Amino acid sequence: MPVYQPRSLEHPINSGRISVALEDGRQLPAYWSHPDSSGKFPAVAIIHDWWGITTVERRVAHLFAQMGYYVIIPDLYNGRVATTPQEAIQLVEETAKHNYQFVDTSLRALETHVRVNGKVAAVGLGMGGTLAFEAALTRDDLEAAVALYGFPQKYLGKFHAAYAPILAIFGATDPYVGAGVIAQMRRELLQSERPHELVTLEGAGHGFFNMDDNGGSSPSAQAWAKISAFLERHVKSAGEV
Repeated sequence: MPVYQPRSLEHPINSGRISVALEDGRQLPAYWSHPDSSGKFPAVAIIHDWWGITTVERRVAHLFAQMGYYVIIPDLYNGRVATTPQEAIQLVEETAKHNYQFVDTSLRALETHVRVNGKVAAVGLGMGGTLAFEAALTRDDLEAAVALYGFPQKYLGKFHAAYAPILAIFGATDPYVGAGVIAQMRRELLQSERPHELVTLEGAGHGFFNMDDNGGSSPSAQAWAKISAFLERHVKSAGEV
């Protein structure tokens, strides 16, 4: 049983590489995927993990585009991809000072794009999940934020004031985000009037989302079902126009 089981119209798509204009005149490279049909669509910015843009992010972009979303993946590493944890740590350290700025610029670019209907979400994996938390806490015009095994520690004490609905998904055995952190985050989210969701997946650790698992009970399949339903409610509910 595949991870993605479409229950509605699938769009033919186009994919490739583009650039997003930064405020200082530089160009931010990005990967994009979108329906190859007329009209306007809701949008998703996928924020990559500490490895860089990999097959996982590109495949997720294609699936979202087939579902009727306009998608970009800002390349926070400017084309570089880590192959070891040591390389990944180095890239994180080199880019940390500008990563959220690039994410914020990408979200604004989607909101004003001629093919986007103004409904925009941020979806992040790992490091990207952490940046999705930041977007939910700082932008008052975001429809939703999804974080797969992001790091909420630096934002504890702030989640009750998040502007956007948050879907946070963690592995129950994640060694980097303990049960105490998850419990505190859950309490803060419950204090909010926003329709937040926090999910822990049994049998999953960190970095479980690979989109290659077979079987509807796999962590990837469970996460994908949660993500699809959450975005359907909060982003795509307005429909195509």
